[in-house]
Amino acid sequence: MREDVLGQSVQGRDIHGYYFGSPDATQLDTLFFGAFHGDEGISTELLNRLIRAWKEEQWTHKAIDFNQYPVLIVPVLNPDGLKTETRVNANQVDLNRNYPTDEIAPWEELNKDSIYYSGKTPASEPETRLVIDLLARYNPRKIVTVHSPYKVVNFDGPAEDLANAIGKACGYKVVADIGYPTPGSFGTYAGKIRNIPVITLELPEDESIDQVWNDNAGAMEVAVHFRMD
Repeated sequence: MREDVLGQSVQGRDIHGYYFGSPDATQLDTLFFGAFHGDEGISTELLNRLIRAWKEEQWTHKAIDFNQYPVLIVPVLNPDGLKTETRVNANQVDLNRNYPTDEIAPWEELNKDSIYYSGKTPASEPETRLVIDLLARYNPRKIVTVHSPYKVVNFDGPAEDLANAIGKACGYKVVADIGYPTPGSFGTYAGKIRNIPVITLELPEDESIDQVWNDNAGAMEVAVHFRMD
């Protein structure tokens, strides 16, 4: 496992990435993100446990050969928001509404002065630009973003079969629609525009991290092992 600083937040906090696999890999098999929203700290707790377990080669179901399946885990995309336990970043922008999605629907500035603020322009935020750069650099075969609080497996792009496999492993319901509009969302950008299979794993907020870990540790192994072809 190799830890790198991938970039910085609005307030200059480091955004860390944890690589599993060959340092020469030019394509990732799976890319994980946590804490898009700073008030969803359970996503970071799950991914930090995952990092520790995989570093120590502790498996729930099946060991992963990371040289064959390179993985990058970014447990905290929004460190400024996590510090203050707020949804938005330090510019008061919802990082899950800040992606350029004009090919699906024209981007527009929305929800100013609310926790769903899109930002002044698409990809206005350094955290958003970092993610876009990672996708361009590594062209991941699939992506898992961890959120809360709905206890479902949501998917975008060609990811229905992957979502069903993860849902079967963790026991969460699989849904194609989260139930409300998400203009400028990462799922729309990466899944529907870039055609990368994207999973949004929504964790419950009323269960302990131990229960969440027990439900999802094996499901994350399933996510990596799942072949998209």
